[in-house]
Amino acid sequence: MLYIFVCGIAFMIVSKVLMVQRLDSDISTINIPKLVKITAPRGNIFSDDGSLLAISMPLYNVFLDMSVMDHDLFNNEVSNLSSSLALLFKDKTANEYEKKLREYQNKKNNKYIKLRTKVTHNDLTALKNFPILKLGQNQGGLIAEQRPNRENPFGILAKRTIGLLRESNPIGIERAYNKTLSGVDGWQLRQKIGKNFYRNEESQHNVIPQSGNDIVTTINIDMQDVAENALSNALLYHNADWGTVVLMEVQSGHVKVIANLKNNDGELDEYYNHAIAEHSEPGSTFKLASVLAGLEDGFYRLTDSVDTEDGTHKFYNEIMRDSKKGGYGKITIGDAFVYSSNVGISKITDKYYRNNPNNFIDRIYKMGLCDPLDLELPYPNSLLIKKPGSNGWSGVTLPWMSIGYSLRLTPIHILTFYNAVANNGVMVLPLFTSSILKDGKKISSTSKKIINPAICSKASLDAIKPYLIDVVEKGTARSIRNKKYKIAGKTGTTLLAYGVKDKNKKKQYQASFVGFFPANKPKYSCIVVVNNPKENGLYGGNVAAPIFKEISDKLYASDISLHKSIEFIDVKSELPNLSQGNTKDANLLLKKLSIKHEVTNSNWMVPTVSNNQINLDTRNIENDFEKGVMPNLYGMNLMDAVYLLENFGLEVMFDGRGYIIDQSIEKGELIHNNTNINLEASL
Repeated sequence: MLYIFVCGIAFMIVSKVLMVQRLDSDISTINIPKLVKITAPRGNIFSDDGSLLAISMPLYNVFLDMSVMDHDLFNNEVSNLSSSLALLFKDKTANEYEKKLREYQNKKNNKYIKLRTKVTHNDLTALKNFPILKLGQNQGGLIAEQRPNRENPFGILAKRTIGLLRESNPIGIERAYNKTLSGVDGWQLRQKIGKNFYRNEESQHNVIPQSGNDIVTTINIDMQDVAENALSNALLYHNADWGTVVLMEVQSGHVKVIANLKNNDGELDEYYNHAIAEHSEPGSTFKLASVLAGLEDGFYRLTDSVDTEDGTHKFYNEIMRDSKKGGYGKITIGDAFVYSSNVGISKITDKYYRNNPNNFIDRIYKMGLCDPLDLELPYPNSLLIKKPGSNGWSGVTLPWMSIGYSLRLTPIHILTFYNAVANNGVMVLPLFTSSILKDGKKISSTSKKIINPAICSKASLDAIKPYLIDVVEKGTARSIRNKKYKIAGKTGTTLLAYGVKDKNKKKQYQASFVGFFPANKPKYSCIVVVNNPKENGLYGGNVAAPIFKEISDKLYASDISLHKSIEFIDVKSELPNLSQGNTKDANLLLKKLSIKHEVTNSNWMVPTVSNNQINLDTRNIENDFEKGVMPNLYGMNLMDAVYLLENFGLEVMFDGRGYIIDQSIEKGELIHNNTNINLEASL
């Protein structure tokens, strides 16, 4: 019995010794300093003028080790320290801070305080000069733990393109150039001094991290701001779901603007890069490719005629419709493009490619419109160009494809194609970056990449370009015409979920405009897409085109290179600059000025200059009125035009002042009493 008792006591003693040894071992293991990886500061992302688009601004988690503070010093300075903390952070009163500090100072164990998280560098600098804390980590107890932090100084401007580096689904330039931006991580020896508390130690093994390289983008922050403001206002005005704008330099392919905004009940933000990732039916903007295909294959000239009938045409069991009720009748193919006649474009495409639709598809591919773009930014490739014999191909696929249905393209694909037309047929890859910097010095540049040296012949381009200008001058985008410079482009209005036969479902549209400017010597190309506008218009001409014009107007005003050279005028000439108008008034003025001139017998004239003499030539306005058709009023004084039209019995509405730049009823169209006409004038 005694033996058993002694053995039990011995066992308890041995167990206790082993437990102590194990605990000592664990503690010693915990307290061994370890090398910890220090993430390198990430490189910056700049705009084309050096403005910061993304920068690493470190934040700090700040702790206090109360155990290292001298007791007397603490009692003498705690009130001053508390006041300083309250003044800096403004989250507690000085009394609250002092109460908390004294509480931890009086603790026997766990004398560590998490003072604050996400402290800025400036605030940390201030803390290092506060009472007690200024003595440093070993005597003042201040411990700062750096945490990575990425700032975008311009907020949501180009946010989806600049991107986010996150564990799940990184995006944009941050993702594409992650390796370049990341730099080389360093190492720091750290000693654990408590739960979740560490102290940096000096060591020969410490390695200072090397900052990542900087990326210079092609984005111009001023242009981006202009575009996003124009897009924001339009989304709110039309109560649209989302919109995108991309603006490119024609020759280089540099993307100067890429804006993507979503409208959440009046709150706008960038959630998705629609410009490069939204695959949808482009609608009438695709008609340019359809017409160019026919020109390239030599099937027609743009002066050839096509019968748009009454605005409807049946292909098998499907009816093609024009937006204009009653149609356009028999017009040229060029005018079918200008007025965006679905019937006209689909009929000529079906006529010449019906028996061999593969030829049409091959032509589209040769133009480089269907291939995925090798963009710097990764994007989902869901391009769709149906081929004969494939799933879903039918007898109506070809005519509907010719007007931009039965296929899926991204806005940047459409823009790249139009940019090639502006660039004399040379298709270039859109670029988002221009160079990489190391310590402020350029170490590499992004070169221009030609995708297709010639999307079509020069003859076809020369043939179609005037009609792209006519779209703006007299066609579906005439609302954005101006006198200062010419715009070339094409409107598009896509019926979303086309073919869905649900009378209870409200129709939704996607409005677009794509083009380039100045039309005579293009410097920029631009596409605007607005999804599901619900108020104040639905079509590309009155929803998307005005956004384009607002952007192009501001760029034209600010970029002197876009302006025509000043032509010096002979100062000896004293001939006045007359506008078209009333012959009697012009004759009286020239007589008063004693200027030699010849006068027409007509009541209305157009001035010409010949041999330093002004001729007041006949303008056959009255003849047009007698025939019951609308005369050409362009260039006429607004008040004269209003007088004429009201005398004929028309109801006139007008906007602006000066000279006529737009009339809602085109020259030659039939008119009668009580017809409504809108005039736009400008100085």
